[in-house]
Amino acid sequence: MEIRIPMQRRIQIVLGLVIGATLVWWLFKDTNWGAVFSALRSANWGWMVVSVCFVLLGFVTRVWRWHYIVSSDRKVPFARLFNATQIGFLANFVLPARMGEPIRALVLSRSTGLPFSKTFAFVAIDRVTDTAGLAVLLCLTAATFHPAQPIRLPADLQNLYSGEISQVLVRGAAEMAALGMVAIISGMFLVYFQRERAVRWCDTIVGLFSKALARKAAGLVGHFTEGMAAMGKPAQLGRAVLVSLLLWSTFLLSQWTLFKGMHLDLPWHAPFVTLSLLAIFISVPGPPGFVGPFHAAIVAGLLLVSPGINIDVARATAILAHLVNLVPVVAVGVWCLSTEKMSLRELKQESEHVKELDPAAEKQS
Repeated sequence: MEIRIPMQRRIQIVLGLVIGATLVWWLFKDTNWGAVFSALRSANWGWMVVSVCFVLLGFVTRVWRWHYIVSSDRKVPFARLFNATQIGFLANFVLPARMGEPIRALVLSRSTGLPFSKTFAFVAIDRVTDTAGLAVLLCLTAATFHPAQPIRLPADLQNLYSGEISQVLVRGAAEMAALGMVAIISGMFLVYFQRERAVRWCDTIVGLFSKALARKAAGLVGHFTEGMAAMGKPAQLGRAVLVSLLLWSTFLLSQWTLFKGMHLDLPWHAPFVTLSLLAIFISVPGPPGFVGPFHAAIVAGLLLVSPGINIDVARATAILAHLVNLVPVVAVGVWCLSTEKMSLRELKQESEHVKELDPAAEKQS
């Protein structure tokens, strides 16, 4: 069967590749590679192992959080949740246009027989709890990062941003991002508590164009809102949010130990700044592996918290930070794919055709 990629997805892929290539060129065009390799050779690999351990701990913690969301609807074995999560995470790293979230929902749908629209709702609620953790991180960054004077990026990076970076600018950006996340969370709650009305609106609006399509769309929305059951169970949702805070703590500890391994003398709040920038940079369309946005975020964060840092040491740290995350994601994700006897290419193709994934929705037609 021929798989046609929707135009919107093609635009996302092209835009992501352009952004990634541009960031890589700006970030590494004047690099002293001898200094970069020297910094990598002098790294303390004991600290790097600890950093990888925190990355692996984050894998388990992420599934623990999702468990609270999914279990509000039905019990699913931890191994199923782990495999679906890690395959989705692998897809986010190696496929363009952030295909990991629909693929995570698809894997869980396949392994449990649940409708895709419902498992996708589980993923959406998981993203809400993740967003809550990120909002807390951004607020902590705004509260702890107090540069004594405005900062400018080095001359060879001013193509990225040439203005002054002040405490007011950082705080304003963090607060705006946090408010945007609160708006997303509020919108999800509104959809859940008005779910019956949402189904009727969907049926009415889509019905203006096609009655058959309206029935399918209403069925998908119905399954989606059913999968949002955790929104109506404060205890389950609260546990998921608490675990989300624990998850973000593993991210912080992974970065802190990596900085120690690179012998960087940084203020204690450095991981808050670098992780905040990283979360924002990789949220935009990017190339496979987040190549470019990931490195730019780490380098920019290090320059903000330590303006006098050697730029090539910062680049070496960014490269190593990327590998510390990429290698475990790929290794564990490939193992999970083999366990589920699935192909990432096949999952990508199927995730482009949501209506073919949801047998319940098809029956309603």
